[in-house]
Amino acid sequence: MNNPVIFMVYAQDDSWIAVHFGQWFGGLLFFGGLIAVYYSITARPDSGAGVAAGVARFGFAAAVLTLASNTILQVVDGVALKWAVDAWASAPADQETATFAVAEGLRWTEYGLQGYSNILLGLTLILYGLAIALGTVYPRWVGWVAAGSGVAWIVHGLMVPYIGLFSSPPRGVALVLMYLWAFIMAFLMWRNSSRGRIARPESAAAGPARRSANPR
Repeated sequence: MNNPVIFMVYAQDDSWIAVHFGQWFGGLLFFGGLIAVYYSITARPDSGAGVAAGVARFGFAAAVLTLASNTILQVVDGVALKWAVDAWASAPADQETATFAVAEGLRWTEYGLQGYSNILLGLTLILYGLAIALGTVYPRWVGWVAAGSGVAWIVHGLMVPYIGLFSSPPRGVALVLMYLWAFIMAFLMWRNSSRGRIARPESAAAGPARRSANPR
């Protein structure tokens, strides 16, 4: 929270932009996982036409907004702020005040984006969690894990614009529950896909047998 000190640290970090590209790419991978979860909830006939599928569609829309917000956040924090602090660190004495004000303005913009991005992520996880809890594809308790993480993300997101960037207890809870949910969902989706591959050859072999028994 000490901007003159932390800005100098940013200015001396040659990997700052590359690291934030990596963070953005990680967000893309997470979004890809949410797409897969969405289709796994809505594709099955016994769950695709009910309330769970409807909630999942709202969750997918929230995920798109979250990805857009995260992209803007990485642009401001990863590129614009880095250039601003570099300009401040190398500015002549008569320009230090002006360049510092620009960097600090971008820092405050980052606070706002952080808050809204966390709230959107929380809303996404709550909607996905409700879709899972209301459906029949996955165990209901898995959905409540996602919803719990979403609530914690929203609480943290509401705090950021007032306090700034910090590690809060709600953020710690949100991260633990989100990581837990992601690993559980990855395992369940892998298990379901493995079962599907095993079942297909059996159903294909049973088809000709039924047709031969009933030539009509």
